Order: sequence, then structure tokens, then C-alpha cells
Amino acid sequence: MYFAGIDGGGSKTSAVIVDQQGREVGRGSGGGSNYQAVGLEIALREVRLALKNALEQAGLSEIPAKALVGLAGLDRPADEALWREAIAKFPSPLAHNLTFTNDAELILSVHPERAGLGLICGTGSIVVGRDRAGNKGRAGGWGHFFGDEGSGLWFGREALRAAAHSADGRGPQTLLLELIMREWNLTQADELIGQVYVSPRPDNAKIARLAGVVFAAAEAGDKVAGQLVETAAQELALAVEATCHKLVFTEPSAVAIAGGVLLSSVLLYQRFEDVLRAKLQFGEFIKVPDPALAAAKALAYE
Repeated sequence: MYFAGIDGGGSKTSAVIVDQQGREVGRGSGGGSNYQAVGLEIALREVRLALKNALEQAGLSEIPAKALVGLAGLDRPADEALWREAIAKFPSPLAHNLTFTNDAELILSVHPERAGLGLICGTGSIVVGRDRAGNKGRAGGWGHFFGDEGSGLWFGREALRAAAHSADGRGPQTLLLELIMREWNLTQADELIGQVYVSPRPDNAKIARLAGVVFAAAEAGDKVAGQLVETAAQELALAVEATCHKLVFTEPSAVAIAGGVLLSSVLLYQRFEDVLRAKLQFGEFIKVPDPALAAAKALAYE
């Protein structure tokens, strides 16, 4: 028997297959599969592609016995119903037994009985939690128009706003303007408009990658970028704190952390941990660089 964990985020989709002993046998990837951002047809195509690539690498011709599919943008029963309806139209299912959840909940697999807190900070951001009584809580995950603080898209949006204000003289001078233009090979500030407002929709992954530009500017001493890092750390810690207050833990909870934005920046990660520990007492912080693998192993060990 083989088991699959699928992690569908806003920028990419990862699929990992393990055997009954939890040993990885195959891995595949695809593009972003947040159907709220790219549409259901494209999202499903990328999920199927990631799983297909993993099965091929494993040398398997049969679908997995079980698959746990965590998807950004899948938050309500209606979302799951749409996915199941779309999958049912294909002659081959993703797995014999298929479970859907929000992508953030995959990282709860690293906790005993899946009880604890989990923070995803990648293209988007969200905090989820579950206590031993089975109660669930969450904070964040409202999307980049009015939420997802501390995420790649949030950093990208705020960096672009700061760059525009700097170019206009409406805000302080910042290294962000120069670095964004260099990142996108631009010569004039007004060329930013054509890079963002594209048809049929903005390239969210491209904008989210500007988080790296913010970190570089902050490390170079840019005050505007440094304030963005501080704001992100405060907001992410606040979301974890809010989620914790919705649940009952008899001892300090561990916090599982995943997502390329938070895990790739020592500056942001350390400030986030310092802020959170100043707010509440927590157990260990568990870095989960591969939520798909964690999910697949959890199925194998059930």
C-alpha cells in the first residue's frame, strides 16, 4: 500500500508518496493550485500533474490507497464539494480514499494526535490549531485583498506601495524601489504598472517573490523594509496567539511552522519567535519544510 500527501499552495503544488513504513518513494510537483486564484480547472490540472509525476518517479502504475490533499483556498464544505465534483468527471480518481483539507492543516500531522498549532507563511498566511478534544481554531487566511499579513503577497503588495510612494515623493526614500526595478529589469518606475496589472490576472507568484527583495533591503539597513519585517512578525505572532486562545491546551503547545517566506528569512523568523514568546508561553517550534511528506507519513502511520 502507498500513501500520498499533496500540498497545494498559491505558487506551487507538491506531491509525495510513501510506503507503509513511511519511506518516501516518489515526489512530483506542479504549479499553484489555489482555485480561488487560478480557477478550478487549472488548480485540478496542477494537482493531477504533481501526483502523476510522483507516481512516475516511484514507478507505480496504481493510484495510492489514501491521499491527504491540502489546498490553499479550500476553507468551506462548498469548496470541497466543488473539488469532488470536478474530480469525479475524470475516469481515474486521485486515490482510493481521498481526504481534503486546507493546506495549513497538513502541518498539524507532526503533532501527536494532530493536536497543536500550525502556521503557514508562504504566498499567503494562515494559522490553524486543534486541541486534544478535537476543537479547531484558525486565524488569518483571509486572502491578499484584506488579509494574509506577513505572507509573500502581503510583502510584495506593501513593497510595491512603498516603492510607488517613494517614486512620487509621497513617502520616504527606500531601497525597495531600486531593488524591485532591478529584480524586474525595469528602467523607469512607471513600468511597475505594466508588470502588475496584466491580463487575465496579476502573477501572484511573481509578486510574492518580492518578499526576498524586502528581506535584502532590511538586511541592508533600509528603514522602510525593516518596518515591514517588524509588522509581519507582529501580525503573524498575533494570529498564532488568537488561535491559541480559541483552544484548550493543558500544557504549552508546540507550533509547527511551514512556508517558504517565513522559513527562508532568518531575520523574520527570529523576530517572529521573539515576539510570540513575549506574548505567551509556548513549547517547541517545529519547522516543517515539507508538509506533503508530513501528511503522507501521517497516513502511513495511522
